[in-house]
Amino acid sequence: MKADEVIIFSDMDGTLLTDWSMGPRVPQNNLDAIKKFVAAGGMFSIASGRQFGETLRYFESIELSAPTVQGNGAVIYDSVRGLVHNKIILPEPVKLECLDYRNRTKGLWLAAADEFNIYQIESDDRAWDASINDLRRKLISVEEYMALDLVKTCFVIADETKLSSIAADIQKFETVDMFRVTQSSPVFLEILEKSVGKASGVAQAVKLAGAEGRTLVCIGDYDNDIDMLSLADIAACPSNSSPRVLEMADIVTCSNNEGAIADLIRLLNLEES
Repeated sequence: MKADEVIIFSDMDGTLLTDWSMGPRVPQNNLDAIKKFVAAGGMFSIASGRQFGETLRYFESIELSAPTVQGNGAVIYDSVRGLVHNKIILPEPVKLECLDYRNRTKGLWLAAADEFNIYQIESDDRAWDASINDLRRKLISVEEYMALDLVKTCFVIADETKLSSIAADIQKFETVDMFRVTQSSPVFLEILEKSVGKASGVAQAVKLAGAEGRTLVCIGDYDNDIDMLSLADIAACPSNSSPRVLEMADIVTCSNNEGAIADLIRLLNLEES
């Protein structure tokens, strides 16, 4: 297999990037391998829960050769032309029910995102709002939350042992037919419009890039990557991945902290293509 026959989509957190305790950053061997792969005719892009501005700052020296998949599939962004191809909005009744659940459930923060930013929604407890340590989130009022065209909400759970019970509660929402839930970390439950997923986003991005004839390689580490990995011709994951992802992967690379993308390109024998 040659580089010019392949398109790679990579997750970011836990896959392309190091752990938060180490930055996060893109390991230099990943950047070097991606540059060589793209120079040889390979196509490389991102499928992430992040927003495109946050994504692109890691790739100042690399032109991503296919649209990026952001918001776990809710946004398709063309970084070459600087335009949003598609954005799927979370229905307003779902936003309201998420807010109501946050208000009556202890041990939760409510976050949300549009295509540009990630937000944390204010509660009546300012000490609780301040207790979460994530500077990426802009604190906004309930009124601002309802006014924004959001692509997802996210329940951030203080005690990860409570995740299963909270996930079960969410499945009892009156609006359950309007959304899907995906777990993107041990403490994140993301709520997306029901048609949204990384698989549908990657399929659209591949088509927009004119890359339907290429071998599709996807790499990710967590359960929100599973539908994308199922779509791929070759599914890969770093060694630090969740058990479900490790079980389904065709290729297991080194850990994210050691340069999983560089290792993937090496294992596919694309280094010298």
